Order: sequence, then C-alpha cells, then structure tokens
Amino acid sequence: MNSHLSPAEYSYQELLRIIADGTFAPGDRLSALALAKRFGVSRTPVIHALKVLEAEGIVSCSPGSGARLINPTEKEIRDTYIVRGYLEVLALELGFENMTTPRKIRLEKQIALEKAYFQEGEKIACIQAGLDFHRELALGSENSRLISYVENALKATFVYLVLLEPKNYSPSSVHPEEHAHLLDLILRKKKTEACAFLKKHVEESRAINIPFLGEPDPGKNPYSKDARIKNYLSAEGKSKGVKVI
Repeated sequence: MNSHLSPAEYSYQELLRIIADGTFAPGDRLSALALAKRFGVSRTPVIHALKVLEAEGIVSCSPGSGARLINPTEKEIRDTYIVRGYLEVLALELGFENMTTPRKIRLEKQIALEKAYFQEGEKIACIQAGLDFHRELALGSENSRLISYVENALKATFVYLVLLEPKNYSPSSVHPEEHAHLLDLILRKKKTEACAFLKKHVEESRAINIPFLGEPDPGKNPYSKDARIKNYLSAEGKSKGVKVI
C-alpha cells in the first residue's frame, strides 16, 4: 500500500483502477471482503471507498444485495452527458479570461498525449488524457463547487467509456483535433463560438464513443458507423475539416 495514502484513499484508488482495467463487468457484485483481502486492508476502508463511488454514480448499493458495479442504461448515460455539457460550458464561461500560459501548455500537453495514446492503442490512458483536458478547462473557473461537480461527471464518463467504448475505435480519433480546435477558439477570444462548440462536442461524444449502447441490432442503431459518418460529413463537419474513418 502507498504509505502516503490512508487505507480509505488507497482502497478508493485501487478499486477505481481495477474497474478501469476491466476486472469487473457492468452489474458485477463488488464484495467488500474480497476487495479487502485483495488490497491488504480491512473491510472498513473498502466500505468507505464503495460509498464514495456510490456517491459518484459508479457503484450501486442496496440492502441485501451489497455493492454492484453500475450497469448503465442509455438514458443514464445520456443524462450524464447532458449535465456535463451544461456544467462544462458554465465553467468555461466563468473562466474564459483565466487562460494563463501555464494552463495553455497543460491543455496542449493533454491534446498531444491523447493523440499519442490513441495511436499506441492505450485505451485507458487515451480516455484519461481526453478527460484531463476537460478537467483543466474546468479548473479555469476557479469555482471549487462547480469543479467538483464537473469532476464527478467526468469520473462517471470515465467508467462508461472504460466499460463500453471499443478499443482502438477509429471515430474516437477526432477528439484530439476537436480539443485543439476548442483551444484555438479560446486563445482567439471567441467566447460564444467556444462555448457553443464545447457543448456540441460533449453532446456528440456519447454517440461517437459508445456507438451500440442499448441497441443490439446494427441495422437499427442510430449511432451506427454510417450515422456517425453522415453526421461528421455534414456542412459544419466539412468546414472544420473533420475526417471520420
């Protein structure tokens, strides 16, 4: 165990890590006793970690059934992305004038990392780099309560993507370019355009990253590859030069 972390903090980080690694499938039961043995701690910090994850919407707990990894419905995921869109736009509006050189460098770094991880097939790291870009934008608001709300939504998004996004999924390659375009709008002081683009980017990310959710028949899937190609080859997509493979 990391000596710099409390047992509860360590249990939380380790539990989130193994969820991200795909150790559990959606809906799997999470035994506090088994996890405690795995982490080398008592049940108490594991139970605390499970309660934190429940508050963040990653774990579901019920009397008699214990804790289970979420098995999200399409509506639940859609709702998360809707909330994310509004929260992130609000954070960008509040922090639009707070774009410092260090923050610009950190955002550019996340874009470069996301692109590199995608090319290397590092799914988890790629997802994290993309969400870290959004985290850094939210930090510019300097509103701690808002930042915490965005963080919780991003953590839930992380789990959705880890559980449901196909690995080496080519349409996801558009995200670094879109993040770069958003940063360019911010640096050019295009506030209205930047906020509108951010909201659209978040809303469309769900359809891109989780293409077959809740629809087993590809012929009826509104988020099929053909549908995404049509969307991204729209007039606006062409004007941005976006290419979907």
